[in-house]
Amino acid sequence: MKIKFSTLLFCLALSLTVANAPALASQPGQVDLAPLATAMDATPRVNLAFGPAMMGGFAETLRQNNPELADVLKSVKGLRVMVYEGVDSSAADSPISDILQRLGADGWAPALTVRDDSTEVDLLLIESDQYVKGLTLLVRDGSNTAVFANIHGDLDPVVIGQLIGSGKGMKGFDLGELMGQIQGQGNED
Repeated sequence: MKIKFSTLLFCLALSLTVANAPALASQPGQVDLAPLATAMDATPRVNLAFGPAMMGGFAETLRQNNPELADVLKSVKGLRVMVYEGVDSSAADSPISDILQRLGADGWAPALTVRDDSTEVDLLLIESDQYVKGLTLLVRDGSNTAVFANIHGDLDPVVIGQLIGSGKGMKGFDLGELMGQIQGQGNED
């Protein structure tokens, strides 16, 4: 079963509605994915690491077309995504096991678990009374693909649910255009 990057992003967005001490980072909801990157011993095909300033900037690019989505993005304090292809994803098994154990001990709850043939998906979240403070997605698809993601902030599941329910959840959001902007900025000197 092959999982497309856009499908993973959709699952991560959908999960918001349901929603080593080195494995844990300093901000609530933030998970240090560095042990997974070290275990993979490869360069990720996609490697995103955005903090509150960049997330705020992305929010403002959408504000005119979709102010509700802009508000949701503004509430994100950090986003980390690593996508590996053509690698031995079993190298991450031990660090993933460690992270799952530590997150569980720190109050993170499993929100989604999939075990299908050679696909393993773990989605965990941690909540306060009002907000989802963090989501962590760990995917191994086949023996050569792995996706690791963490999003954290004060994510209001009621607002996100209303946005998705309105049918305007992704209005004004074009991932291809956003990636082009990011790549364009990297090419400017």
